[in-house]
Amino acid sequence: MELTLACNARCIHCGSTAGRPRDDELDPAAFASVFADLASLGGEEVCLLGGEPFLHPQWFEIASDAGKRGLGVVFITNGAPVDRTLAKRLAGLPGLARVAVSVDGACAEVHDGIRRRRGSFREATEALSLLQERGVEAGAITTVMRDNLEELPRLRDLLAGRDLGWQVQVAGNAGGRFGEEHFLRPEDFYRVGVFLHETRKAFSVEELPVAGAHDVGYFSSFLEDYGEKPQHFWRGCPAGIEVVGVTSDGGVKACLSLPDAFVEGNVRRRPLADLWRDPDRFARNRRFNPSQLKGFCASCEYGPLCRAGCMELCLSTTGTPWENRFCFHRIETERGPRKGGLGL
Repeated sequence: MELTLACNARCIHCGSTAGRPRDDELDPAAFASVFADLASLGGEEVCLLGGEPFLHPQWFEIASDAGKRGLGVVFITNGAPVDRTLAKRLAGLPGLARVAVSVDGACAEVHDGIRRRRGSFREATEALSLLQERGVEAGAITTVMRDNLEELPRLRDLLAGRDLGWQVQVAGNAGGRFGEEHFLRPEDFYRVGVFLHETRKAFSVEELPVAGAHDVGYFSSFLEDYGEKPQHFWRGCPAGIEVVGVTSDGGVKACLSLPDAFVEGNVRRRPLADLWRDPDRFARNRRFNPSQLKGFCASCEYGPLCRAGCMELCLSTTGTPWENRFCFHRIETERGPRKGGLGL
C-alpha cells in the first residue's frame, strides 16, 4: 500500500513519478478499513511504501493498526528519514516484519545520480546500520537499469556478511522520468539472471540471502534459484491472485507496479473485500486464456502456466499485457543458452 506519494527524492526509475502527495490521500480511518478487509480475506502481510512512507505524519499510527490486526508490516524506504529516533520507534512497532532500504549503487556517484538526491547513498547505508542497531530486520532492494548494471558485483561486496537480505528487481519504463537510455536490453536482463545464479552458488544464505523479484525469470534451461525460495518455480504473475495494491488515495490495482490506468476501483466507494471478491475484477490473471497471448509468448510451451510473466514488464517491453521480451526462456530460445561471459 502507498502511504503517500510525497517523496524527498526524484528517482529516475520511479514508476509513480513520486514527489507531491496525491490529491485527497487516505486518512488513518480509511487505512484501518482496508487493513480490516485484508485481515478478513486472510491477508498475511502489508507492505507500506510511497513515495517515501515515513513522510506521512501518521505513519506510526497507521502501521500500528495493521500490526494489531495480525498483519505483518513491511516498509520500503529510501532511508533519508531514518535516524535513531525513528529506528527506535520502528523497533517498538506492533507486527513489524522488516524494513527494506533502496540501495541502487555501491557508491554515492551512482546511487545519488539515480535518486537525484545528494547524500542519499550515505543516508541509505546509515539507515541500514541504524535499523540493525535497534534489532530491526533490515534488507536492501536494488532496482536495476543500465545506469547501475555494472554496480551489482560491488553492491554484493557491500552487502555480504552483514545479515542483510537483498532483493534485485528490474526497472520498468512507466515513470515520467525514465527515458529509453536507462532501460535494460534483453541481453542485460539475462546478465542479471546470470549474476543472481552465480551469487547464489558462491554465497550461502547466511552470508547473503539474495533473490530476484517477480519480474526476474522465467523457465531457463540453465539459471536456477532466482526467486525468493530455493528451487523457485514460476507459476505466473500473482497480481490480483495473491497480491493487491492500494494507492494512497484509495485506488485498487492488481499490483502497485502497474500504471494508474489499471485501477479497478476505489476503497472510498467500495470496500476492498467487495472488489477482491468481484469476479469481473483482475481479469488479466483470473480469467486468463492462453489464446490471449501474443508474439513469442503465444507459441511458448510455458505460456499457459507463465501468462507472459510480470505484467508491468510486458507493458514496458511490448506495450501489451500478453507478450514479454524480458524472459530467460525466450532469450535462450532466440539466442541460445548464454552460459559464458555474461556474469558481472
